[in-house]
Order: sequence, then structure tokens, then C-alpha cells
Amino acid sequence: MKKASSSLERVFLAPLHFLLFSLYFVLRLYDFNIQEVPFLDLLRPLLLSVGMGLALYLLFGLLAARRWHAAALMTSTWLLAFYLYGMFRTLAYDTNVIRQPEVFAVLWGILFVVLIAWLGAKVPQSPNPSLPAGANLIAIFLLAYPTIGSLVYLLAFQMPMPSQTDHTLQGGPLPVSPDIYYIILDTYPRADVLTELYGYDHGGPFVQSLMDLGFYVAECSQSNYESTPASMTSSLNLDYVQNMSDTFRDGEGDLMNLFKLLDNNNVQETVSNFGYTTVAFASGFPLHEWRDADVFIAPPYGPVTEFETMLMSSTYLRVLDEMEIVNFDDLHAERFRVRTRLILNSFDDLIQIPGPKFVFIHLIIPHAPFVFDALGNPTPPDKVDAMDGYLAQIKFISNAILPNVEKLLEESSSPPVIILQGDHGPWMPTNHAAQLKILNAYYLPNGSEALYPSISPVNSFRVVFNEYFDADLPLLEDKSYYSDLSRRFEFIPMPNTCPQP
Repeated sequence: MKKASSSLERVFLAPLHFLLFSLYFVLRLYDFNIQEVPFLDLLRPLLLSVGMGLALYLLFGLLAARRWHAAALMTSTWLLAFYLYGMFRTLAYDTNVIRQPEVFAVLWGILFVVLIAWLGAKVPQSPNPSLPAGANLIAIFLLAYPTIGSLVYLLAFQMPMPSQTDHTLQGGPLPVSPDIYYIILDTYPRADVLTELYGYDHGGPFVQSLMDLGFYVAECSQSNYESTPASMTSSLNLDYVQNMSDTFRDGEGDLMNLFKLLDNNNVQETVSNFGYTTVAFASGFPLHEWRDADVFIAPPYGPVTEFETMLMSSTYLRVLDEMEIVNFDDLHAERFRVRTRLILNSFDDLIQIPGPKFVFIHLIIPHAPFVFDALGNPTPPDKVDAMDGYLAQIKFISNAILPNVEKLLEESSSPPVIILQGDHGPWMPTNHAAQLKILNAYYLPNGSEALYPSISPVNSFRVVFNEYFDADLPLLEDKSYYSDLSRRFEFIPMPNTCPQP
């Protein structure tokens, strides 16, 4: 017992705090953004941070004549200076203490170089045990919070979320099983929104082009919800989220439960039951993706992920961005471009996948960041006005998606079902009605008799399953709801004022 106690004491008094700090700063940012960052994106920066800490520890150990406690304190101090730079830089700027980036960077660097040099000169070979013990205790306490928080979230997400409504259909391969393409253009609005609020008339010709291809375009369609998670959960589960669980009926509902129902949705389960191969693409939002699809297509890891860009912008490396040596916003934007181009360039390959198949595509465009101009050329997102950037991406994706849809119709072995839909309209905090008006277009080989001008996404797959899976699902009343981001599940009804044609 004494030997175990002695071993534990030696570990606790060992100069290990620098390793814990190197883990803490990366895990802290991951825990804060866990809903938007794939777990695998955490591993590379975590390893790099630990590697950086070890390299500095060895370097400072040599400079401090192998006084390893001094080296550990010097390394921990360096890590604090490196990772806390962004937070204090923002604070100094916002409070008008120091607004010039080069001045703050130099002063910050001098302060910590002096402090590190002082530690290297003053900390003895065998310092008072309270010094390493205190540093280790602080590091353990800090590291525990994001570690426990992340583990709790990841484990809780694996727990099932039973829905009070289940519209999953049971069955097997059908005599006629058309391929189904569900294509979401994030924030793509109705043509009248583009005309009335943006002064852009090309929405009409785009809609007409779809109609010329045989699409039915619901001229008065509204999204059921103005946010992506609620909208997609509703459409993929064929019901309103308020009906799925009582937790979605008050203002304090848990967003995690909504993501669980989105992850385990009725549409994906139904098409799998009927022998369909499911195909999906990475969208950049892991909780909106079908990562368990039979075929999941994602771009290879690039030199920098969005999480790594976010991490760098919080560190002393932010100086590179502020001095315009490296544009971090554009590094972040490049991943959006890569994913978008991958999808738009994959339609030839999609056609070749043996059917029947269900292809789920969520394109984060024309949604921000505004990283394409109207011709599809890259543009720095931090240099673009929001309205100009939005319209440019409307033009780009309209011109890019149309020939791909035409290709599906011309080259598929049998006519496919295609749903081309906005999940919600443009973000307008003072115009909730505009946020709900969406593009909603259908290509149904058997005809569009079941469709009508105000059909909303909650009924999209009710129509498709009735027509092609021999289901008998009643259509729901088309309703739209707004909710404040601070109270996501306090739904306020928004009437559809569109004059029915």
C-alpha cells in the first residue's frame, strides 16, 4: 500500500503539467464546438499540440541545464502565451486598450519571453514540491472539464431517443423502384423572395428551366421550420417535431434529442427496408450527415480542417492573419469549396451506382460562408458583402445544379425521383416570413397529381412513399413555425400568406 502511495506521489510531483495543458487547450475548443466538429478532426491538432509541448520541454530542458522542473514550467508558460493570445488580443481590441495587432503581438511576446527566461533562471533542480504539485493540480482541474463534458456528450448521443411517432415503412424490393435523389440547397428561397427582397429576377428563369425539364415547382411552398435541424428532422421523419417528443413542446428542449432523431430518421430506415442503397456526402456538419450510409463520400483530409483553422485563430498564429500573411477565413472557406465541388462533380459517378439507390445531398450553399462568386470562382469570404455574396452564390449554384439535374434525367437507366428543396430561406432576423419561403421542386416520373402549390417538406416523402412504395400515408396540414435561437422549441405559428394560383 505504501509503495502504491509512494508511486502515486512521485507521479503527482513529476513535471507533467505541460502535457496536460497541451491537451487542455485543444480539448477546450473541441468541447465548445462539439456539435460541429467530427471527432476525427480532433486527433491531428491534439497530437500536434502534445508533440509541440514535448519538443519545447526537451528544448527548454537543454537550455536550463537539464533542470526538468524549470523546463516544464517554461513550457507550460509558453503554452499559456500561445493559446491564450487570441482571447486577450480580442479583449484588448474591444476595450480599445491596444488596437494595433503588431503592437499587441510584440508586447505579448516580450512579456512571456521575459517570464520564461526568469523561470529558467530561478527554478532550481529540485523546487519546493508544492510548485509542481500546484501546477499539476491546476492542469488536472482545467483538463477535467472539457474531457468530462465531451465524453458525456458523445456517450449521451449514443443513447436512443424514442420518437412518439414512427412512420417507417416495412417491406422489400418492389417491382419498380426508381432511384431517389433528395437534394437540399441550404437557404435557397422562393423566386418571389429573390425578386421582392433582393431585386434579383433570375429566380423566375431558373424555376422555368426546372419546369421545362418536367419538374413541379410549388410556388407557395414554405419550410415547416426556419432552422436546419428542425426542418430536416421534420422532413426526414414525415412529421412535425412537436409530435415526435414532449421535450420539443417547451422552450427548453434538448437540441441533442433533435439531432438523434435526425441521425436515425424514418426516411433512411424506410428506403433501406425496401432494398435501396443509401448514398450520402459530407456537408461539413457531422450531425446533419448520413455517415452510416452504405456509400458515404467525403473529400480527403486537406492540409487544414475548419477546426484547425479555428484553433489557429485563437493562438499566437493569429498574428499571421492580422498581418495578412495568411488568410484564415479563406483557409476555412476552402474546405467548403472542396466539399461543394466534390458533390457537383460526382453526378456522373452517382448515375453509375447500381440501383435502386437513395442519394442524400445537402449542399451548404447559398448559405454563408460566401466563398464563390457568380461564376464559381473562389472569393475570400471576409471581403464580401453579405447580400452580394448571397446573390453570387444563388447565381452560381443555380447554374451549377441545373445541368447536373438534367444529366440525371437524361442518363439514368430509368426516370428517377428528384426533390430539389431549400431547408429554409435566407437569414433575416426582422423578416421571419422570408426565412420560411423556400424553393421546393419535384420530378415524379408517375406524374405530379398529388402535388399542390403550398406543399411543405413534411409532406414530401409522404407523397413519394404513397406513390412509389404503395404506402397510404395521409397528408398533414402544411404549417410553418418560427422560434428564437435562444428558445428553439417555443414554436410560433407563421401563416402562409401566398396567394394560391
